[in-house]
Amino acid sequence: MAFHHHRRRIRKQPKKRGVRWLIVFVCIASLLAVNFILYNPFLGRLDLRERLGASRRSSVLLDRNGRVVTALNPARIIWVPLEKIPVPLREMIIAVEDSRFYSHRGVDMRGILRALMENLRQGEKVQGGSTITQQLAKNLFLTQERTFRRKLAEIGYAVRIERQYSKDQILEIYLNDIYFGQGAYGIEAAARTYFGRSVQELSLDQMALLAGLPKGPEYYSPFKHPERAKARRNTVLAIMEKKGLIPAGLREELAARPLGTLAQPGVPTRGSYFADYVVAQLSQEHGWTERFIRAGGLRIHTPLDLRLQQYAEDIVGNVPASPEGAGPQVAVVVLDSVTGEIRAMVGGRSYRRSPLNRATEVRRQPGSAIKPLVFAAALMEGYGPDSPIEDRPVRYEVNGRLWQPQNYDGRYRGEITLTQGLVESVNTVAVQLVATIGIDKVFKLCQEAGLPLVKSGVKNDRGLAPLALGGLTKGVTPLELAAAYTVFANRGLRLEPVAFLRVEDANGRLLRRGKRGQRRVLPDWVAFNMTKMLEKVLTEGTGVRGNPGRPAAGKTGTTSGNTNAWFVGYTPEILAVVWLGNDDNSPLRAGGQVLGSGTAAELWGDFIRRALTGVPVRGF
Repeated sequence: MAFHHHRRRIRKQPKKRGVRWLIVFVCIASLLAVNFILYNPFLGRLDLRERLGASRRSSVLLDRNGRVVTALNPARIIWVPLEKIPVPLREMIIAVEDSRFYSHRGVDMRGILRALMENLRQGEKVQGGSTITQQLAKNLFLTQERTFRRKLAEIGYAVRIERQYSKDQILEIYLNDIYFGQGAYGIEAAARTYFGRSVQELSLDQMALLAGLPKGPEYYSPFKHPERAKARRNTVLAIMEKKGLIPAGLREELAARPLGTLAQPGVPTRGSYFADYVVAQLSQEHGWTERFIRAGGLRIHTPLDLRLQQYAEDIVGNVPASPEGAGPQVAVVVLDSVTGEIRAMVGGRSYRRSPLNRATEVRRQPGSAIKPLVFAAALMEGYGPDSPIEDRPVRYEVNGRLWQPQNYDGRYRGEITLTQGLVESVNTVAVQLVATIGIDKVFKLCQEAGLPLVKSGVKNDRGLAPLALGGLTKGVTPLELAAAYTVFANRGLRLEPVAFLRVEDANGRLLRRGKRGQRRVLPDWVAFNMTKMLEKVLTEGTGVRGNPGRPAAGKTGTTSGNTNAWFVGYTPEILAVVWLGNDDNSPLRAGGQVLGSGTAAELWGDFIRRALTGVPVRGF
């Protein structure tokens, strides 16, 4: 027993020794950097206020023809002296961003070691060791690259700042410079953006909301993700209670309050949903902060077409509104059929009322819009467009119970062709195909097309109803569904949506190029036959209201209870998705009329006719 125990201890020692040496290396490197900065006679004084103005230049989003879509304008700084910023708010910011701010000298070695040990223990980055001073140094003087060299420079600048400025001066500049999302830089701009009042008029719960935003301004945005924002606010309140800065009873009262934020005021609307998506993509793919993307003086060249963007926004405005004017919501995504480049994107009825991008951030069940993938799987298994199949009552055992799928019109057609089953969106045919081909094969094809299916768990998508009728567990976003349909529009190749072409700095130097990606999902002959079948959906099937009068293919989709309505279609030039639904997932109704997939198809057809005016007609 003792021998085996000793052997286990010996095996663990190399890992521990490696951790110790890594810690020693970090400490020595940090000390050398600090020593260099402290005693280098060639380094002059840092002027933070001057640098603050120079570091914030609005980035610009350009369309495919070089026209300005929108400026990613930060709100103009409204400088507030430290003494006019409420003490509780200062304490909250320090508590969540740098609890030892008044104890360290720019670099918190204790915090760095604690974060390093926790990250090594977890096997990933879960904590950061940067101080408020380091964050200020990075924002004002450095790039967003994630390298050890940049980290040493950040440490050096932080030490210099601490030598030249008092703690209160540093905190004042930081609070007037930090980014809070929605283009708001500084605490006063944030207070006015989110609550329409001065920072001195904020309540404690409002202060807690603002204090929690810098960690993730987009992720915790109360406009886009109110539940996340509330949870983050309450986390800040819990930290304050733990530190004894607010009593327990008060914390509970404040945590129970609603967010109380305003609707977003005074923001540009043209292309704003798309602009937010581009910012998110650049941040995700390259690790850039939203602050750098919006205010780094960048020129972001995108494949957006302003003409098509305007048409997309116009058709959204044509959808009948509820008496309150809030719904139903509409999302539109337009891709180039050959390249996957995003030509237009609208994420809701009004960006000012709600900047939540329903084109990319909200998943809904696709309903019958999933059926083309089922029928494509059937073609790959030997069926042909004219293969006979019987539309009849069928029953299957699902989770120990008999399930009988119903057709939307309540009737059965007898023997029909595979094409007619798709054109008329016959549920029993789709279910029979999945049952015959096999759930695993259909599931795999849907995954390869890019649908975010749930593979396991109590609720999952490995079943007849989810795959045949589109009742998916998580659902899909309009952008995900558009990307899935590129396998039909582009001869069996799935295209990755392209949000930006290239990014240049203020001097025209290339920083990044956009990525293009494609992979084979279907044989080209399957994609060709599916397109011929989907053309008939528009000429004689469920999508006739969307027929644009030129070669086009597509599919309607409606979910049970009429809570979501879709039309996904394409021409040889462009592919577009139109989705309608309410944010509360209630049935679609507006202006005294019931809306459905026919409405979505009609909107799609209106858009295609305008978008392709003057474009020569050509077939697939």
